[in-house]
Amino acid sequence: MAAAGAAGASVMAHNGYAQEAVKLPVEPAGTVPNSAVIAEKFSGMQVHSERPLTASVPAESHHFSVTPNDRMFVRNNLLTPDIDASKHRLTVKGSVHKEVSFSVEELRKNFPVVRTQAMLECAGSGRSGFVPRPSGTPWSASGGMGCPVWNGVRLRDVLRAAGLQNNAAYVAGQGGDFGVIATAAPVIRSIPMDKAMEPHTMLVFGMNDGPLPKIHGAPLRLLTPGWAGSASTKWLHTLTVLDAPFKGTFMDSSYRIPRDAVKPGDRMPPDALVTEGWPVKSMITYPAPNAVFQVRRLVLIEGRAWVGEGAISRVQISLDEGVSWQNAQLNNAGDKFAWRTFSVELRPEKPGFVTVLARASDDRGNTQPIVSKWNPLGYFWNGVHRVGFSVEA
Repeated sequence: MAAAGAAGASVMAHNGYAQEAVKLPVEPAGTVPNSAVIAEKFSGMQVHSERPLTASVPAESHHFSVTPNDRMFVRNNLLTPDIDASKHRLTVKGSVHKEVSFSVEELRKNFPVVRTQAMLECAGSGRSGFVPRPSGTPWSASGGMGCPVWNGVRLRDVLRAAGLQNNAAYVAGQGGDFGVIATAAPVIRSIPMDKAMEPHTMLVFGMNDGPLPKIHGAPLRLLTPGWAGSASTKWLHTLTVLDAPFKGTFMDSSYRIPRDAVKPGDRMPPDALVTEGWPVKSMITYPAPNAVFQVRRLVLIEGRAWVGEGAISRVQISLDEGVSWQNAQLNNAGDKFAWRTFSVELRPEKPGFVTVLARASDDRGNTQPIVSKWNPLGYFWNGVHRVGFSVEA
């Protein structure tokens, strides 16, 4: 395997933000080196950390109706396992009438194959917007998410094949990733049965109608659309049906959010909740920050809006720092958990610097705040996104 020092050098050069490579220990056997992962990504992708590997692109690089593979964010909790798809199997056990096991090919043959476009976003996306900034990956306001097309089978079909017992209430997914230290806690996260049985919750083996990339969970991953990314276990090999939520590191120590607002800087309260559906959010994807346009020429402001559960009902923009708002045009809704494109036509009448703010509302009466409520782990930032550009005579 390639040395991590070499991987580090490749990553840094790829992004051009470091003078010297950082020497790290040799990559463990059975993993995909960071250099191989980043080589397949868009040149503008920023690497936030190498162990665990995290990387994302800014809002203007999301100016696509469907997120391309090379612009999909990267968020590892441990290393990137290099798994042989031909030998990989998924086991379903626990509160089921019969334990079952399937290869990826058997999943394809035994269950209807479906496709859907759906949002996937790290719970910490936007963390850098909080003040004081919590510890953790410094995702930007528009980093750590994507909306590709997913190919796979419905989780509920596979669970029904195993037969659910009367006490079946949660499903825990376990991934095949591992840490440098053998005692690193395995990545296990449970979801409630109603979300597991939702028809868009999937076992995914394809992305954008091609193979699922290794960094995104190949040969098999769970997709829990609209929820914090930790609920979509990558490199999935075991599903355990439980009568209560799973107890473990990725349920009880991390990926938790206060039930009620806390003072900035406070500790996590003991009655905190597990992160689930993302709050309503939007970002401006065009123009890019500090773009230059000519006076009286048409400028098409465009962006993306989404929400974890529910639907987008409206997007508005402001040109006066939120004093007044005007409705943007929303495109037709696509798949249930896909983002929606919004746009507004502007024709600036005089030179100067223009700042555009965008905020989305959902069908449950929620609207993006200017600044999100602070929380100790820096999750679910959905503050209003802004972009400024110049107008010249």
